[in-house]
Amino acid sequence: MTHDGGERLNAYLRTRSAPADTSSLVELSRTATAGRVVLFAHPVGGSLLAYQPLVRRLADHRCLGLDATARAVADAGPAGSIQELARRHVESFGEHGPRIDVVCGWSFGGALAWEIACLLAERGERPEVVLLDSTWAGRAVPVWTPAEALRGFVQDALQLGGQDAGFTAGTAEEAAARLDMDPEVFAERLALFTHNRRLVCEWHPTPGDLDLVSVRAAESLTSDWHTATTGAVHLHDLPGDHYALLGDSGNVAAIERILREQRTTAAVPAPGAAEPDRAEEADEAALHTALAKLVDTPHWRDLVIRSRRMDPDAIAEAYRELGRRGLLAPDWPREFGGGGLPTRLAIELFEGFCSTGLPDLVHALTVQIVGNFVLKSGSERLKRELLPRLAGGEEFSTVLYSEPRAGSDLAALRTRAERRDGRYVLNGVKVFSIYSDISGSALVAARTGRDGHKYDGITLFVVDLAAAGVSVELVETVQRERMCRVRLQDVEVEDWRRVGEEGRGWALLDGALAIERTGIDHVVRAARWLRALHATLGRSPGLERLEGQVECATTLARAATEVFLRADVRAIDTAVAKLYTSETCQQVGHEVLRRWSTLGRTTPGRTTGVDELVHEELFSGLTESPGLTLSAGTSEMMLSTIAADLKEEYERRCLEVLHRFGGELVDTVLEVLGPVGAAVRVEPLFAHSPARRTALAETLADLGLDGVERPEDEGGLGLGLTVGCAIAVGLGYLGYENAYRSCRLPKEQAGPAGTVGVVAEDSHGGCAAPECRLRHAAHALGLGLGLFRTAWEHASAREQFDRKLVDLDALMFPLIRGYAELNAVGTRLHELAEHVAEVDGEVLGRFELVAQDALVRVVRAAMQVLGAQGITEWSVGSRFYMKCAESIGFLDRGSAAAGG
Repeated sequence: MTHDGGERLNAYLRTRSAPADTSSLVELSRTATAGRVVLFAHPVGGSLLAYQPLVRRLADHRCLGLDATARAVADAGPAGSIQELARRHVESFGEHGPRIDVVCGWSFGGALAWEIACLLAERGERPEVVLLDSTWAGRAVPVWTPAEALRGFVQDALQLGGQDAGFTAGTAEEAAARLDMDPEVFAERLALFTHNRRLVCEWHPTPGDLDLVSVRAAESLTSDWHTATTGAVHLHDLPGDHYALLGDSGNVAAIERILREQRTTAAVPAPGAAEPDRAEEADEAALHTALAKLVDTPHWRDLVIRSRRMDPDAIAEAYRELGRRGLLAPDWPREFGGGGLPTRLAIELFEGFCSTGLPDLVHALTVQIVGNFVLKSGSERLKRELLPRLAGGEEFSTVLYSEPRAGSDLAALRTRAERRDGRYVLNGVKVFSIYSDISGSALVAARTGRDGHKYDGITLFVVDLAAAGVSVELVETVQRERMCRVRLQDVEVEDWRRVGEEGRGWALLDGALAIERTGIDHVVRAARWLRALHATLGRSPGLERLEGQVECATTLARAATEVFLRADVRAIDTAVAKLYTSETCQQVGHEVLRRWSTLGRTTPGRTTGVDELVHEELFSGLTESPGLTLSAGTSEMMLSTIAADLKEEYERRCLEVLHRFGGELVDTVLEVLGPVGAAVRVEPLFAHSPARRTALAETLADLGLDGVERPEDEGGLGLGLTVGCAIAVGLGYLGYENAYRSCRLPKEQAGPAGTVGVVAEDSHGGCAAPECRLRHAAHALGLGLGLFRTAWEHASAREQFDRKLVDLDALMFPLIRGYAELNAVGTRLHELAEHVAEVDGEVLGRFELVAQDALVRVVRAAMQVLGAQGITEWSVGSRFYMKCAESIGFLDRGSAAAGG
């Protein structure tokens, strides 16, 4: 706004304080035409000046305004709530007041406009509602001190006038002089501003069923009005901050068009109609767009850099910005601050904003762990009071599990929770807690009983970290992310803050740990560290294998996030994902460690040109990687968890990897081809057998499986590459040659009667087509799983020194780690096969490097378990060993070809 605008502002504030009567309705413009009646509700300062540019564009409408007058306040006393203030205004209209077509409000005025619209709806009127950058706190906001109120009022008045808001007044007299206002008028307006600010901080919208339009400033506050109304909500995002919404001519023109729109109440779609899907898609697209706009700014980059350096204000501001745009928990129900959208979208957005460098553990702890845990098992009151604050980025939360001398062993908990006078009283010490210094609440595990199994008697609570008796101490570490020691001394916790049943916390923790261990935070971090390495080293060939491993880990982590949707989730369901993703991320950190003597000299801001954020990521990779395999359960705990599961169901766990490709088809392949291959075995077992290959291929043809990928118009089944990989992986699991081949071969290579799939030797490794390379990788995967199964069977039956080999962790852990790697390779292979048309040579080459490494490690570990028996000519182990050797060689040639 120009200097002239500032003078108009001052004049308006000076003259509007002494109305002739107590009526709050003001004529802003009036027309004799048939234009609609638009009612504008005043903002927090009480004046209507902010709407003047908009009113001038609505000359053909009758524009009314609700002004906060000093006389009205003096006569009736200050309103106790926005609802009461709205009622006073509506009552002042009288029985013969104008019928309102549109109610509009900016900022505080939006809150007032909504409450007025709800009251008008009770009288039978249903005005359209247009809210301009209006929201609510959703939490307790501290009352301003007089100095804060003075500063806030002056800044608001200056920004309304388009002037620099950097002026700081020491006294009310200085502030009144700066605004060129009469001291008495200034005092009245300051009191009104302070009072209204308190009202809006305490306000939560009255539930209604009106349609509304929410116009949001991209750089300012937003809120999900879906939680306030069952009517339609139309969102419009405009550039700029809160004050630019009405101060920018382009924005004003856009708002004018919105006010002129004649909207009718949308019909409710019938159940099963397609409209909700389209609306959901639009909501998803809007969130992705909002995120892209937010992170593509210098301010966001500055917030990220400061956040990486553990500036609590920067972390808080960044997460508030995400929360205000609905980006933190879009999959939560609307009544708890979410958007009711798919969990898939929540993961996509998490990857999006954390890929910029924002500390990911804040979100992982607050939303993915504590938030989702409360959502599943918390009381209704706890959900209502806590979840909207977490979803809005207004509060962080953490977990308090570990204790001195207990570490990751939750069965060794000593923190006690005793019943006293209808409440619980907690006493104990928690250690190694992340972000407790900036969190408002924490999920605490404590003992409420002593009898029974060591895991019995554990109860969970959400504790207010500001409560009496809670003290938080920082624990210095080499990394920037801060650990804390939290002492609980006679901390009182109400019943409604208990999560789940008393004494049954372990069963809940099992599911909570599964959610904590999906590994999605690890893969986002690993990808950032790799980008930082590339930024300083260029496209180093030595990083290709790590890139492929991170891609495998990312696919595995995304698959593991499906646990969010399950009520019966167990820790074992994500143990493989936690093991593989954390160790992959740690390997990237170790690459930084290996090169740190060179990278560490690249100081940001010097002539080296190293970017500040890149340097922060490298330092993060160096210092954070040691702890990745410790938090949420150590690698040893994950290996033990997987081992216990494999001891019970090792064969089914192997088949689960195979079933990912074909389910019943894999079972058919194993059932039918097992006897066929066994019938034509030759000595030694690992020797090439043309007879066996021919018999297997003929059996595939008899079953009609030789044409599963061939298009239907060519006489095939057209089932795609994934099903073809199911056949190849099944053949490998049996330890046989890969007799399946879908691609066409020269006639001289064809088998009997030109049978497709029968070749003189396994030429899969020599074919450069992506489809054939993936089929070969599937066969190699099957071989690895078959060798793993063979070794596990041997270890389960063999005893040494009065113990079964399967119980010797030192021997079995490398084999279990190999199983986890094969699991990750299988998940990634399935994804590549599903989208083979989009897979380029570099991606495929990186995958082959990872598959090759995994196969080598499984072979090495399995042969160690098999011992001398494994190298005898007659053993099944030796057959697998030699077949794996052939497959590893083909993978090597395939990856080498991909590299150039």
